[in-house]
Amino acid sequence: MKISIINIANKMPQWITVACDEYLKRINYGKYSCRMIEIKSDKNPNRSAMDVMASESKKIKVHIPFNAFIVALDEKGSVFTSKKFAHKLEQISQDYPNIVILIGGADGLHPELKQMAHLILQLSTFTLPHGIVRVVILEQIYRALTILDNHPYHRD
Repeated sequence: MKISIINIANKMPQWITVACDEYLKRINYGKYSCRMIEIKSDKNPNRSAMDVMASESKKIKVHIPFNAFIVALDEKGSVFTSKKFAHKLEQISQDYPNIVILIGGADGLHPELKQMAHLILQLSTFTLPHGIVRVVILEQIYRALTILDNHPYHRD
């Protein structure tokens, strides 16, 4: 299973980077692969939010591999339990060589990216800071993979 997380990023605090690196290290073993692709945010106070999202969308699309299953993170997305997410990843990986998870910038993802997505996923009903979203999705990927491997990390 190959997973890429493509996210609009600015410099993150060290504790976010350390947490992300730890989960990436845990995930990247055996049959699993996960990488983080950071794209610099398009900060321009003279441009509308839609223009900024369109510019960021172009940069994101360059990194989406052909024949990838695209998951867009969005506050209006579907909600999964950890176990359902694990089984969804397993199901997806049987039909797609790559799974790509998109994290938008401050204004979210451009509507075109959401239309391209095979799945729109909500991490929480809370509004989360960008750095926390990275840590949460990486932890949930790690948890999902341990569920699939019958590892005792996840407890019901």
